[in-house]
Order: sequence, then structure tokens, then C-alpha cells
Amino acid sequence: MNLNKITQQFLLKIPNLTNKKIAVGYSAGADSTALLHILSQKSHHLKFSLEAVFFSHTGSPINEGEDKNLELAKDMCQSLNVKLTHIELNLVKTAKQSWEQLGRKGRLKFYSESDFDLVFLGHHQDDQNETTMMQIMRGGGRGASGMKPIDGIFCRPFLKVPKKEIYAYLEEKNVPWIEDPTNTNIEFTRNFWRNVGLPTIQTHYENQDIGQLLENFREKNNQLNQIAYDMALVDGLKDFLEGKAINVSELPNYRIQNLLTFSFSTLGNSLETNKTDNLLKIGKSNKESEIAIGNHTLYYNGETLCLIKPQKIIKHRP
Repeated sequence: MNLNKITQQFLLKIPNLTNKKIAVGYSAGADSTALLHILSQKSHHLKFSLEAVFFSHTGSPINEGEDKNLELAKDMCQSLNVKLTHIELNLVKTAKQSWEQLGRKGRLKFYSESDFDLVFLGHHQDDQNETTMMQIMRGGGRGASGMKPIDGIFCRPFLKVPKKEIYAYLEEKNVPWIEDPTNTNIEFTRNFWRNVGLPTIQTHYENQDIGQLLENFREKNNQLNQIAYDMALVDGLKDFLEGKAINVSELPNYRIQNLLTFSFSTLGNSLETNKTDNLLKIGKSNKESEIAIGNHTLYYNGETLCLIKPQKIIKHRP
């Protein structure tokens, strides 16, 4: 694969790149190094400003070896004439979130509060495969389709590129990188799939490309997700999100759950199925029931379903 060509084609699909402020999430690992190296060359021709952002995950196992990575990041950015911003995330472990989740949350918070127009990330096909397997073990659903090439301000041009192609590019260009020492720690679920799970599956299916099989699965799963979203629209998704009471008395529970899943995904809240199962159970017995999800309240009486938004008085509550 030609990473330069793949990145160029990806960039050309984004309108009005001129004068855009673009960040690369840069760890000095192979993926982000290749991405930064290519984008630094494209920035002059396409006239966008480029900045590298390096995160230190202080207080967590993710922090292992990051000082060494930071030094290489400084040298690389100096050689490429790219500004480097160093962000320290002071992570504190919680019972409900893993170190990986905490790190991701911290990084997303920084980007959401920044003035970057776009953020480029070096996720590749192997990352997609790991994400798919992790999501399947959590119950599947939309998450099993993996990451999107463009998701809001986040851009991932390498999603269909196998990791080996990234290594090949760096070796050909003689560009230095550092292998993340935590990548071999299989206490992290992603690393288990990277080092044990997926290689074992590939060995069993020796005559087939597991990466391509999972890519085919993601495409089919995306189609099913689109059908589910279209059904949610039919069942009143837009009115529901506006805080209107909708009649769901004729809908089976799986259609209501589907409607709720897309609703709270839109609002940025995860949906706890056990909570909504209990809500529907009470409502089906013709009793009023309410549950809090994030900053919203969900009301159901067996006939009508209503989303009560924060700091908003619904005088016409059914």
C-alpha cells in the first residue's frame, strides 16, 4: 500500500482545508509517527497549519516509557518544523473505568476544549480488528463496526491499512519511532487481542485473511445499524429528542430499546439496558415510571414515552 497516496486521497475528500488548524495525536509510536511525517509534507501544498499533541498519562501504567517517547517527539517535531504541544493528564483510577478509558476520556476532553479544526489519529486496520473483538465480547451492537474514518473533528486515514504497511513506510523512509512498552502487557484487554487473541484466530484460519473477514463483518454491521437507525426515525426519534411525548403502545420492547439506544447515543450518554428493561417492565403494567440517564429523565407509562431535558419543565407531561 502507498501510505502517501492513501493519505492524499483522504485529504482531498475534506473540503476547505486551506488555513485549517490541524492536530496530530502524536505518541512517537509507529502509527502516529508515520501520520505526522506524511501530513507535514502535505501541509505546505494544501496550506493548512499542523501541530503535534503529545499526552503524558501521569499516575497510570500507560505512562510507562513516555518520558523517552517525549524526547523523541521533541526531536522529530523539530526536524519536521512542526509545533509540539505537551499535555499532562493526571489520571486517578476509578472502580468503573479502566486506565485506557480514563486516558481516552482525558484526551477527548482536551480536544473538545481546543481550537483545532481537525484532529488526525493514526488508528489502523489492526486497531479496528481489536476494537471489533472487544465490542463483540461486550455484546456487539454498533460498536462492533469499529471506528469511523471521519467522526466529528476526528480523522483516521489509516483505518484500512494493516500495521505492517506502516512499519514498511517508516523503514523505507528511515524515520525513527519507539514501540510502546505497554503494547505487550496483556492485562490490557486491547493488548490481549493484539498479542494473543487475533494471532491465535489467524493461525486457526491460516488460509484466510482475518483482517479482511473482520472488514467484511464491519461493513455488514454498518448496514444493519443504518436499518436500525431508519427504524428509530420511523418510531419517532426526532420528536422524542425534542422532548415531545410519543405513543409507543404498539411497539414491541426491542423497537423501544432501539429508539432509546439511538436517542441517548445522540445525547452523548450510554444506555444501561437493565435500567430501561425495568422501566419498560413497570410501564407495561400500566404504572408510571421514571429513570435518570445522564442529565435527562426518561418517563414511561406503558403508552407514552417522554424525554425530560435538564432544567426544562414539561407542563404537558403525559
